[in-house]
Amino acid sequence: MDNEPKRLAVPASPYSYRPPSPPVMDFIAYPSDSPMFILEPSYDLVDPSQISRGDFAIVTGNRTQTTVEHLSRWRYEERREAQRILDFLYLGPTSVIRDHGFLRREAISMIVVARDARAPIRLASIDTASTTLGISVVYVDIQPDVPVKAFYKIVHHVNNHLLDMHRAQAGGGENSFNPSQQLLGQTLNNAGHGRVLVVCDSGNDLSPVLVAAYIMSMFGQSAKAAIQYVNVQRFCACFDEESKRTLITWEGIIKASASVATHSQSYAAFQMQDTHVVDRANTKRGLADFIDTSEEDDQIWAHESVGDRERFNGREAFAPFMEFDG
Repeated sequence: MDNEPKRLAVPASPYSYRPPSPPVMDFIAYPSDSPMFILEPSYDLVDPSQISRGDFAIVTGNRTQTTVEHLSRWRYEERREAQRILDFLYLGPTSVIRDHGFLRREAISMIVVARDARAPIRLASIDTASTTLGISVVYVDIQPDVPVKAFYKIVHHVNNHLLDMHRAQAGGGENSFNPSQQLLGQTLNNAGHGRVLVVCDSGNDLSPVLVAAYIMSMFGQSAKAAIQYVNVQRFCACFDEESKRTLITWEGIIKASASVATHSQSYAAFQMQDTHVVDRANTKRGLADFIDTSEEDDQIWAHESVGDRERFNGREAFAPFMEFDG
């Protein structure tokens, strides 16, 4: 036994002793080959059951949105200011709410405050601005474990407010708009459209994610494009890896929701047409009606992968250890 050659086993690849984690998503803040970003309103990723095409046109105005180049001339002090992201949407820190001159000048009609759900603090400066200027205030609490819920809220609040503003100025009803908004004066009347300011404590973490989610929903942008657009407008906006992954999840959700809603509407229209078709004389169906033995279907199913094999196709054989003679 002692005369037999010894066999040594060595790892075939390096070991990693840290917990597994998803890969880092490297989103370039500003592509060098593109001088500016241009956004076009898109109904492709909108759930038709949530907002109609007519209301969508009212909210977006079917206007093209372009970035204002801030990167080459960005000043550190601008992080304390609010920047225009869309022509009706601004982003900044909560400290900007104390600047009533800015709120009047930009005709801000609603403030959305993004805050951590674990620390629901109500700020006195926001209450003062709301009382003095008649600005609507909405708090959006972001839960760290389920942040996507806040994305639905920001889309709902912003769209409903802009629609209420439009109906109020068009004389659409007494209760559609808060009468205290008249305190904004002639500046608001000249704006002709509601304007929303989205803030968080620093204006760099919670609120930028909400704005990016809104852009994805209303302008049909990917998570990467929305992040880049917001970063160009507000250079100090910070999107950590968790925020990026959450926005990628949101991208899949809104795509799926729009697809399901579109197919549901098509199916409902088909059923309405089908009701006008005369029923067959013999409406009782037998077992044969549920069995389709056509060769075409058999050929289609023959090409389908069985079980979980598909994800292993094309993989090269890998042995975790290699043996050598000692």
